[in-house]
Amino acid sequence: MLMRNPLIVRRARECLLSMVLYFICFICVNIWIDSHFTNSRIDLTADKIYTISDATNDVLKGIKEPIKLRFYASERLEDMGPDYVSLKKRINDLLKVYTENSSGLIVVESLNPRRFSVEEDLAVSDGVQSVPNVIDGSEIFLGLAGRNSTNGRYAISHFGPEREAFLEYDLTRLIYDLSNAKKRTVAIYGDLPLNGDKTQRIQPWTIIDAIERFYETQTLFGTIEKFSDEIDVLLLAEPSEIDETTLYAIDQFVMRGGRILAFIDPFSEAMNVSSGNGPQPPRKTSIETMKPLLKSWGVEIVERRVIGDLEGALKVQMTKDNRILATEYPAWFDIRKDNFSQNDIVTSNMTNLSFRTAGYIKKLKNSRVNLEPLVWSSTKAGIIDVSQVEYAPDPTKILSELKSRGQTFTLVGRVEGVFNTAFVKGAPKRLINIDVTDKHIEKSAKSAAIIIVADSDFLSDPTWIETSNIGGQELKVPFSNNGDLVLNALDYLTGSSAMMGLRGRGISKRRFDIIDNMESEAEKNYRSKERALIFQIKKNEAIIAKIQKTELKKGVAFTKRQQQEIDQARDEMFILRTELRNVQFSLREDIERLKALLSTINIWVMPVLIGLLVIVLIFLRTQRERRFFLRKS
Repeated sequence: MLMRNPLIVRRARECLLSMVLYFICFICVNIWIDSHFTNSRIDLTADKIYTISDATNDVLKGIKEPIKLRFYASERLEDMGPDYVSLKKRINDLLKVYTENSSGLIVVESLNPRRFSVEEDLAVSDGVQSVPNVIDGSEIFLGLAGRNSTNGRYAISHFGPEREAFLEYDLTRLIYDLSNAKKRTVAIYGDLPLNGDKTQRIQPWTIIDAIERFYETQTLFGTIEKFSDEIDVLLLAEPSEIDETTLYAIDQFVMRGGRILAFIDPFSEAMNVSSGNGPQPPRKTSIETMKPLLKSWGVEIVERRVIGDLEGALKVQMTKDNRILATEYPAWFDIRKDNFSQNDIVTSNMTNLSFRTAGYIKKLKNSRVNLEPLVWSSTKAGIIDVSQVEYAPDPTKILSELKSRGQTFTLVGRVEGVFNTAFVKGAPKRLINIDVTDKHIEKSAKSAAIIIVADSDFLSDPTWIETSNIGGQELKVPFSNNGDLVLNALDYLTGSSAMMGLRGRGISKRRFDIIDNMESEAEKNYRSKERALIFQIKKNEAIIAKIQKTELKKGVAFTKRQQQEIDQARDEMFILRTELRNVQFSLREDIERLKALLSTINIWVMPVLIGLLVIVLIFLRTQRERRFFLRKS
């Protein structure tokens, strides 16, 4: 028989021995790679979140004095799940790379804070917080504390899997803070409650914490006669209540070469929160108060007009006719990197920005300054009157009525050039400080730079932060790069770029563009048809109500004709409601079909292709061996 051929038996033994040797080599190679290439990896993620950035290397090379780090990780971390175990390994890997690239100036001490141990006391004193073990309720630690030679201290209280995409950023930020004792100064002036309100138990906004990690901040109030020359950047946060003297101080700050980052809004949702007792009394906006300065800067933000963008519109829930609807709200929208200035350091390494009732920036005619758009809307954007959004907005109505202009609108822009003062007649008469009035400057001595964001809600937590509670601790995870843009802008204006290449390395949520566009188009079509059908339904309801009201008022029974009208109206209402449901179903059918196709591809296509490849290889190998044995026999 063919199987008793000695050549076949020898060939089978050789194949078996080869398989054993291949397996041994595979294990040995893996052990060798794991021991010699611990920090090497191929990063296939879109944002390269597993690749050490040039910015991190620059920060590490800039360390002048030793930095001591204590990495606290409980031994029972596996009880929290595999995500925590892999996170711990990645932290360890990164800390090894940091130690190597810092020429030994970073010293890492790994500690296991057991219960009632000295290590646990150290963790608590260093500001590292524990979370309860999901199995037995014991305390689990996973955090990092650092100290520099001047006894400066910073800590990452807890590492959560939700922020793994930001791990390198968090670690490098800690190192940067410890190695840079002197910080540049950012003065904050405006009406936004950035620092919270203890009397109303309002927490400070997250953006303040982000700015304070890199800059020395000064929060200013009231009338300002002159902004100090020690201020590197003046951040204007919706300065709606501002007098002429302070306006003059801002003007002269720019004339002296000061840099400004301004958040100016035609409608600030944060400043117009309803108390539930009806519309709030009208209030001034920063556009009104800042108009003289905007004019001298050569730009305009149109009053009482906000942008609606159909391409990036966010889904919201609303109650209408006693029903909870999920619909798109064009006044709240996301902008993706295709609509960023690709080669500008202010918008570098970012993928998504979120806006709420944002305005748009225009360059004035005959202006000699340069307005460079940094972020702009899609071409599916249109203009919405503020009256539609300022009190109890109806997203379905706004969606159906919004007309795309087929053009883009500048949302964030940089104004550069030589500026003329807005106060051509000199200082305001009410300003009597001679030290200020005698130093009036009519034109900036050199080219200045101002960055304007036409949305003050851009800074608020709900616009770009998702808050969750883990083990009784509040964890804030950004889903948009709003905070990164603010810090990048401040870095640009102060001339510092140490951390700029590091920000925005992966946001927590990504969108599927094709499905999003299909859903947006389906939603708009559905809402337009829905309004037309609902109008017909209400028209029939009015006919029925009118006949019934007449019957009750006169106390007579329906005539045969009236009964026929009621029956006809009810039949039409039934048909219209059926048509409304069919419209919604048919418009979403293509979306569901695409989702099903993508799911099929993700689940089956690759396994099937690999399986077919294996079958083909086995068939070819079998045919080759069969021909070999037949020739030998």
